[in-house]
Amino acid sequence: MESKLHILLGTDKGKSFDLEYGKVYTVGRSPDNDIQIKDKNISRYHLKIQCKENKYFITDLNSKNGTFVSGEDISPGIEVEVEEEIPVVIGMNVIGLGEGCKTWLKSFLDCVGICSKTDENGEISKSYGVKVIKKKLGFIYDMNNILMESKDINEISEKMLECIFNLFKGADRCVIILINAETEEISNVIYRSKKSLNDPAKAYNHELVEQALLLNKAVMASDSYDKDEEDDESTGSLQLKNIRSAVCVPMNSPLQKKRGAIYIDSIGRSKGFQKNDIALLRDISGRVALTMDLLSLDERLV
Repeated sequence: MESKLHILLGTDKGKSFDLEYGKVYTVGRSPDNDIQIKDKNISRYHLKIQCKENKYFITDLNSKNGTFVSGEDISPGIEVEVEEEIPVVIGMNVIGLGEGCKTWLKSFLDCVGICSKTDENGEISKSYGVKVIKKKLGFIYDMNNILMESKDINEISEKMLECIFNLFKGADRCVIILINAETEEISNVIYRSKKSLNDPAKAYNHELVEQALLLNKAVMASDSYDKDEEDDESTGSLQLKNIRSAVCVPMNSPLQKKRGAIYIDSIGRSKGFQKNDIALLRDISGRVALTMDLLSLDERLV
């Protein structure tokens, strides 16, 4: 087992540091640390790390912005074991431990749309602050827990809506459209809306959903009033319903069955969704569809 710390995202992205077994390393912004990461969001002495018994252990040194592991900030001063496939967020950097994380974990971060953006000066974009990275990773951990613990698709959908609303604060409506895999007809519509709705059919833009399902890919309207998007089939219907921005991601299972779609919109906010949001939703939709396949298989075996 090769013991290394890799910086997968952030100001020093691509750097790696060897870790000797048994030795305690300090990580922080100060040059006095064993491993220095130049990020103003990282404390001067942020955490310590040790590799022992083929395992990795980290301890937060009462840092200002905390150390984010497995969906939450760890308690300062308490040693925590971290597995190779678990990303660790400190400041605006995501680090991984062990050689395996260099390929698998990096691909995972890219897949779910957690990748660094830099401005013309090479600085990390403010839109990719500490809170954004933590929120996206927290969303993924929460969804994974829901999929592992829940055995009912309606329950999963309800909890997923809550997670999506917590992630996309600018969203006005979020809808899970469930489709019968055999007939490919809509079997249920589960939604949440900031404004009261009596009819589930009015909770989403039908044209956008139909387009996503027909093309079998994510469809996004960044701004329905943008002239560059006038030719889009669904733009006109979005304008008629005063929907400024919307995104729809189909839920397709590994068995190539249509399981449904995730739809989110913002009534008055343009550019409410970004391309990296699609990557995140696509990853989650695939996990949900796979869970639906497994639940369906379990029902048949009973």
